[in-house]
Amino acid sequence: MKKSTLFAGALTLSALWSIMAMAQPVSGADDIKRATSPLPAALRDSATVISYDGKGLPHVVRQGTNHIFCVDNSTPVAFNIGCRGDVTRAASDFQALEKAQGKDAKAVTADTDAAYASGKLSRPPVGTMTYSRAGKTEAEARVMWRMLMPNVKGEDLGLPVSRVNSSSPWMMNSGQPGAHIMMPQTASMDEMPPPPPKGM
Repeated sequence: MKKSTLFAGALTLSALWSIMAMAQPVSGADDIKRATSPLPAALRDSATVISYDGKGLPHVVRQGTNHIFCVDNSTPVAFNIGCRGDVTRAASDFQALEKAQGKDAKAVTADTDAAYASGKLSRPPVGTMTYSRAGKTEAEARVMWRMLMPNVKGEDLGLPVSRVNSSSPWMMNSGQPGAHIMMPQTASMDEMPPPPPKGM
């Protein structure tokens, strides 16, 4: 099987917007709150929120300052929100235009690979974070954080290379261009645990 590139592989495995229909319109405060919900609470208020129209053109719903942007990719049959660093914005815009032309996920991935190979798109740096919240419905949606680690082996980092349980991190696509650390978030991101007692 041909190895996927870093970004395309990560998108395919994480079910982010490269395989989804056009994002849902985002406008009001509730929509913005939902669109930023995968992020750690400390990052939400400063994140940019964008929405792609039927032509694949981005519209800034709220301009942020922390170099993270979020898109609501939900459809009538699936809830899916993705947030990531601005270093991946060009790839997101490119893929939205591809989807607006009616191309399927396979074609979008192939064109994205070609754009990286030609230099039209730049790959995100090692350690780039992505955040998603996805499920059949909003109530069932779960949050997953990912750190992109191209060509790194999980064994070298002391990580399992397959999922162990619902809360432990693991390396997906270990040693491949699309390698990334999966970090499921099972605790509330809105509350900070109390500090340990002094002297511990």
